[in-house]
Amino acid sequence: MVLEVRDLRKVFKGGFVAVDGVSFEVPDGGSLAVVGESGSGKTTCARIITGLERATSGTVTVERGVVQMVFQDPYQSLDRRQTVASCLDEVVAHHTASPKAERKIRTAELLALVGLDERHGAALPRALSGGQRQRVAIARALAANPRLLVLDEAVAALDVSIQAQILNLLVDARAATGIAYLFITHDLSVVRHVCEDVVVMHRGRVVESGRVERVLDSPAEAYTRKLIQSVPRPGWVPARGAGRAG
Repeated sequence: MVLEVRDLRKVFKGGFVAVDGVSFEVPDGGSLAVVGESGSGKTTCARIITGLERATSGTVTVERGVVQMVFQDPYQSLDRRQTVASCLDEVVAHHTASPKAERKIRTAELLALVGLDERHGAALPRALSGGQRQRVAIARALAANPRLLVLDEAVAALDVSIQAQILNLLVDARAATGIAYLFITHDLSVVRHVCEDVVVMHRGRVVESGRVERVLDSPAEAYTRKLIQSVPRPGWVPARGAGRAG
């Protein structure tokens, strides 16, 4: 397993329990979605796994190798004064002892992997579209040659057509590199496209888990059925006062 999470618990100041006894695992090269509405604890789990938060108790075991994270808003995580190529070169230089010429080749490979080219490499983040910036964020994460990529609502802020492009990019990148994914999302419509397994969280606990097809086609828990029913369909009209899971 590239990742094993056991009995994870996180209590914030004031006694709020954000994560309560959560366990799951990601196999080498696998892809797991952790889904649930806002406040379910899924992002807190991701932040603990990547070292951005410290667990109150429980264990996180990551197989040797680097864990990288892709956030929802790439513009906030990219240096606005640094070109795309310079950003990628900086990561490659940090994680390898490659000379400059080899790093330049690696930077070009990373750009190509996410569907960008030399012109994009010479640009600053502000000159790119939201989808292009997210491609850069993914390329930067892959530049470290991670074994596990944690994607926290990585397509939530994008238009539907751009979402599809990024999801296809992720499928292709995984096939090319053998990387494993931990996909944090409230959007069940993207889960089938990227993941084989899914964990459903509610109020800090895991309420259901298993293969994506089984959980989404034949959910055992009422909460999972509620999430599935909240996914908009053609002709769907929201009930008055209803909001989407977020």
